[in-house]
Amino acid sequence: MSLKSFAYRHRLPAKRAIAALARSLPATARRRLLAMAERIAFSVTPQYQGETLPPIFEYWSGRFLAPDAQRLGIGSPEGFFLDHIRRRATGTNAPVRVLSAGTGSCGMEIALAAQLQADGVATQFTCLDFNPSLMRRAATTAQERGVDATMTFEARDCNLPFELPGQDVIIVIQFFHHVTELETFCGSLRRSLAAHGVLLSSDIIGRNGHQLWPDVETAVQEAWATLPTDKRHDRHFNTASPHYRPINHAAYSNEGVRAQDIVGCLLAEFDFELFFSFGGAIMPFVERRVGFNFDPQLAEDRGWIDRLHAIDAAALAAGRYPAANMIAALHHKGAAVQPVFEPISPQRHVELTQEQQVKATPAPR
Repeated sequence: MSLKSFAYRHRLPAKRAIAALARSLPATARRRLLAMAERIAFSVTPQYQGETLPPIFEYWSGRFLAPDAQRLGIGSPEGFFLDHIRRRATGTNAPVRVLSAGTGSCGMEIALAAQLQADGVATQFTCLDFNPSLMRRAATTAQERGVDATMTFEARDCNLPFELPGQDVIIVIQFFHHVTELETFCGSLRRSLAAHGVLLSSDIIGRNGHQLWPDVETAVQEAWATLPTDKRHDRHFNTASPHYRPINHAAYSNEGVRAQDIVGCLLAEFDFELFFSFGGAIMPFVERRVGFNFDPQLAEDRGWIDRLHAIDAAALAAGRYPAANMIAALHHKGAAVQPVFEPISPQRHVELTQEQQVKATPAPR
């Protein structure tokens, strides 16, 4: 067994040890430990990890998310990015400058560059990630795909300030929730965005550490109580539990470290042209820990997910609690035209987040 395979297989004890150590450290040392843990985690996590969502996730997203997204002009995340890049290429001979931050091994960015090159759209991609080895690997892959002339790979810590020449399109996908210095990062993105550019993002915006907000947890526990024992198996703990057990993933890494602050930080620097938020109480049941208990081939399982989605969607639309995910397009202040918010505005999302923070604060003794 390789060292990486061994580390991945024994990740749970490592997470618990890191969380225990982090609690005893001063704030600065704690941040350094968690950042180091995340760097190590990304180096040992199997490359296929992003493709291991349970089949019930595909059922849920295909049945409920896809129609809403298509109605908003989003066929897929990749299509969303391609459409905006092509739009900015119209009427100009200059290459479209595209910045992507927190790219990992740049699989998506290289695929986008290859597609645009095949379509005759001139682009210049800049990819940023804090892991130098991933940047070197991405450069090799780009050369193999024949797009290395249109791509630059830079190892950079996005917690530190930066400014790049005016970028026409900036992509931040599933990365905001890993950033500790969100205000610094959002300021860097604003300074790097061209006057008429667009910032595109798909990210997690729920409670820090991917924990559940109080009102979300109430709905989750109510749903959990209706499940038979075999549907309550939790892969994280490898046991069936009478109650759903939330986990603070930010206790052992930067996973979701400031997820709940993302929308507010973006509002301070940009205006939203599109804010599509989704997924609250449904999320634990369609993700990796619990989602494999459900079989989309079984009508009973599909029906249970359908009913919970209806409850969750109604709660989100009514503003009972904030969503855990967003797809967004943003512009400089005053440049957003005909904003589209579904089902609520980003400002309302921030208000709901603040209300849940108050509920989550322990009462003084």
